[in-house]
Amino acid sequence: MALMACISCDTWPEDININPNAPNGLLETESDSDVDPSVFMIPMLWSTVSGFDYLAWNVIPAVCEYHGKTKSLSQGNRHKSWHAFDDSGFWVPMYSSIRVVKNLRNAALKAQDVRYEAIADIWESYTFSMITNLYGDVPYFDPISEQPPLLSTYDPQSEIYPAILAKLKDAGEALNRSDVPINQSNDLVFGGDILKWKKFANMLRIRLGMYMADAAPEEAKSILQEILSDTENYPIMESNDDNASFKNDGVERPSVLYNISKAKIEEAPFSNVFIERLISLNDPRLPIIAKPVRKVHTDPTTHVLPSNPGEVKYAGHLYGITTDNAHAAQWNGGFPFASALGDFFRKEDVTGQPLLESASTPTLIALYSEQEFFIAEAIERGMVAGDAQMHYENAIEASFNFYGADFTGSGYQGAYGSQGVAGLAEYLSQPDVDYNGGRDKLTLIAEQKWLASFFLGLEPYFDHRRTMLPEMRASSGAENFGPNGSGSKFPSRAAYSDSETANNPGNVSLARSNGFDVPITTDESRNEAKMWIIRNNDLQMPIFQEPIYSSEYPVIASVPGSGTDFLSWYNDHWDSMFWWK
Repeated sequence: MALMACISCDTWPEDININPNAPNGLLETESDSDVDPSVFMIPMLWSTVSGFDYLAWNVIPAVCEYHGKTKSLSQGNRHKSWHAFDDSGFWVPMYSSIRVVKNLRNAALKAQDVRYEAIADIWESYTFSMITNLYGDVPYFDPISEQPPLLSTYDPQSEIYPAILAKLKDAGEALNRSDVPINQSNDLVFGGDILKWKKFANMLRIRLGMYMADAAPEEAKSILQEILSDTENYPIMESNDDNASFKNDGVERPSVLYNISKAKIEEAPFSNVFIERLISLNDPRLPIIAKPVRKVHTDPTTHVLPSNPGEVKYAGHLYGITTDNAHAAQWNGGFPFASALGDFFRKEDVTGQPLLESASTPTLIALYSEQEFFIAEAIERGMVAGDAQMHYENAIEASFNFYGADFTGSGYQGAYGSQGVAGLAEYLSQPDVDYNGGRDKLTLIAEQKWLASFFLGLEPYFDHRRTMLPEMRASSGAENFGPNGSGSKFPSRAAYSDSETANNPGNVSLARSNGFDVPITTDESRNEAKMWIIRNNDLQMPIFQEPIYSSEYPVIASVPGSGTDFLSWYNDHWDSMFWWK
């Protein structure tokens, strides 16, 4: 009966017999041989960038404690937050984008244009780096082959990383500083600048080298030493002018921050952890990254008050609540009392609707400041020679310049009043920033990198997972959810997609059994299983005491008896949320 029902309705997917690993039908005949490779640049770039929009906005900022959501708690805080990775729809778009890369490469090969062939290799490597970093062992060699099989085998991450790094090196070496620029209008990352593509390839090698530094320290050291000892042949980013970002527009390829609804924005104010750290450092990025709160409480015995000393107030929503959505939304009055995304990323009208210019907010891919933090860390860890302090301070200055931050404007004065710092030199001399001020130097680097990496794609998650610095806290309530794969450990990976599990079950089963330090058999082991690059890491997060609803919450007018123990909880546990206290 079920069979008859299926036959009688025309609901077969259009691509039921199409190999998902093969190119999408373009350039399959000789008549296509004269196609200009540049026509495939925008589809290639956009297919990857649009594929990680959901993760970059809705998951990474919450998991990395930039956001403290008021709703959709399963995606915003410790309680079940890891499952947001699994529901992200990342797998299919990323592997589809690999097919689009093949179109550019095939066109480049037929046109004998080494520039586009190298760029295809660089972009493929960037895309695959995100795939393997998120999942671990994944199909790599089959999908990039000329005749990929319908069901791909899963390759060890320990083999994928060297292959990607070798391809990046070869691609970078294939590009010459004097190469004629590629089509400027179709290159929405570097505007046709070949040298910047070459620098991007080496930046990715530095990034991936650092990501695998604990798993393969000698290989990582060799990569960094090769690049940094010969920047003539292996040029690297020299300023923010070399930043890699996708140039969105207001017509065909708008920023996710423009498309996302006002309601979704209001579900994701900044977390108290992020805002409080910016305030504590007198950081000039605060009034640029964040908006002031709409409402302010006045009684510190009943509510959390903004801590910045200026007249324009900033505050965050409590990070890590594990109660239900409605209760989470009531914390401290909810969204109006917390800071939301600032104008740098999303300009809005008075009703909270995005202005059209927000559609052009670039998607960040790699930053000069990120590179400088990596180099500072590598020097500090003894991987390469150099001046770690110089690169650390270069990175901070680069991030300030990226945001157009200053210490004299009305935004800074409004946030800090007379208690701010006078400029970059004074900022760097603060005890919590000073490279020689006595704090652990790797923590210093990681903390400032965390501040500078907001909305940098998936990289804040990948980077924090490998170092677990700074020491972000998990709530005590999160510990109750360990068996379902959430809990108080930082997420080790995403689960393989449902589509892959359904269509390629044999290879998925082998990967789950053999690809990690422990077999994946349950939700809990899914989150605890460590891929090759992080097998030496302890992902357990320090714990802070979460407030109990509703006695330890700030007073809620509609809830009798709420807030009776708020002040006691606040005095005993508020500062324990912050690693710098």
